[in-house]
Amino acid sequence: MSDVTIDRLGLDYGDNTVLKDISFHVAEGEFVTLLGPSGCGKTTTLMSIAGLAAPTRGSITCGEVTLFDGARRINRPPERRDCGVVFQSYAIWPHMSVADNVAYPLRLRRRPKAEIAAAVAETLALVGMGDLAERYPHELSGGQQQRVAMARAVVYSPRVLLLDEPLSNLDAKLREQARVWLKDIQARLGLTTIFVTHDQDEALAMSDRIVVMKDGAIEQIGAPEEVYREPSSPFVASFLGSSNLIAGTVVGSSGGRTDVRIGQDGAVLALDAPVGAAVRDVQLMVRPEDVELSEQARDRASIPVRIESRMFLGSHYRYGVSHAGTSFFVDSRDAVAGPTAHAHIPSGAARVFDATSPTTPNQEPVRA
Repeated sequence: MSDVTIDRLGLDYGDNTVLKDISFHVAEGEFVTLLGPSGCGKTTTLMSIAGLAAPTRGSITCGEVTLFDGARRINRPPERRDCGVVFQSYAIWPHMSVADNVAYPLRLRRRPKAEIAAAVAETLALVGMGDLAERYPHELSGGQQQRVAMARAVVYSPRVLLLDEPLSNLDAKLREQARVWLKDIQARLGLTTIFVTHDQDEALAMSDRIVVMKDGAIEQIGAPEEVYREPSSPFVASFLGSSNLIAGTVVGSSGGRTDVRIGQDGAVLALDAPVGAAVRDVQLMVRPEDVELSEQARDRASIPVRIESRMFLGSHYRYGVSHAGTSFFVDSRDAVAGPTAHAHIPSGAARVFDATSPTTPNQEPVRA
């Protein structure tokens, strides 16, 4: 088995707690992404699994093998963890050819020469670098260097693949292409993979599940669609994808429906969601693409808005609009002329959070 279990993993640097007793599980063959802003602890978590960072407490297991256990004082060295690692900088040897770079892990393991030659040829073919085996790193593009780093990480069939922002040094077009071939290789090899990024598009496009992190803690774990459509906190909503967080006030509720006023004196939205009796101040989360914009009012639920900005983004327009002093964004495929329009927020598209409650890991929001 090559599943990975992180159990109450903590890491302190003096008085600074970098990892706050986090726990999650990666199933065999699963592609899990650690997503969050800089300094949230995602790379520290990955390096702890690799054995390149020293946690303070908790445990890390891979199948039946314990890689780290603070209570039992077990800390298996990196070379005995059977983890393939691709670093953000790629870290390929500049004085070695492509073939020698890929062969390096096998030579460390004292594999027979014939086996090394066959494995290198097979792996370079897998990443599309077979014709460049004799070139040196300075003769390669950034995308080609990334493929060499990937080949070196998988050539010896590790139990776990660890990827630390390996696409961040590529330009936008190459990143899109690299997502496809990297995910394809991972799926073909069936490798248990943990991927670190701060890029939400990469996380959504490549992951089986996403672990969203903030300040050394886990905010939410779920499939890409779940985390995007059902964020557990305002932080997750705002970090993953574009979102509007609109302040509002509960003015009534009955029969599972809740009336929320936008701002202090704006329109009232009827939402299909119950809220606690004591909840008054709330935040509505709605994606720009879920708001419908039209020049004329569609129904009584349409909100009059003033258009403050327009941006053409190729596939759609993004409008900055305001209502009763509250600003938010709307994405529309249609061009809307004039200084005013009407916005319609479907009752099922909004998420409602208690604005007075602090954000906590895995906080359950009121559903709308």
